[in-house]
Amino acid sequence: MAIKSRSEYSFDHRRLRRRIKEFIKKTGLDDVEVSLAVVGRRRMRKLNQDFRQLDKVSDVLAFPQEEIRRPDGVLLLGDIVVCYPQAQEEALAYQESIDEAIWDFVEHGLNRLIDSLK
Repeated sequence: MAIKSRSEYSFDHRRLRRRIKEFIKKTGLDDVEVSLAVVGRRRMRKLNQDFRQLDKVSDVLAFPQEEIRRPDGVLLLGDIVVCYPQAQEEALAYQESIDEAIWDFVEHGLNRLIDSLK
């Protein structure tokens, strides 16, 4: 299982990777790759404009890869994009850590990606 991530924001990357691996393992999937990006409001608004024709900031976007497999058999599950400022707002509203708020968004994105396989 591979998790590719990119972010300039501060959160517990190791813990998030571990939780993603545990979540995917529970689904029964193996040999999958997930891409994760944690971005700001400007980038999230641009993604919404480009892919959904919406001029707004979302907390999370999920882009399934439509069951594409690499030559080595690894399933490219898809891309998840989390808006860090939205996660900060959720963390404050629910009195939780930024790591928990980001995980809430990532979990939602993972569910969307897995649902797309059905």
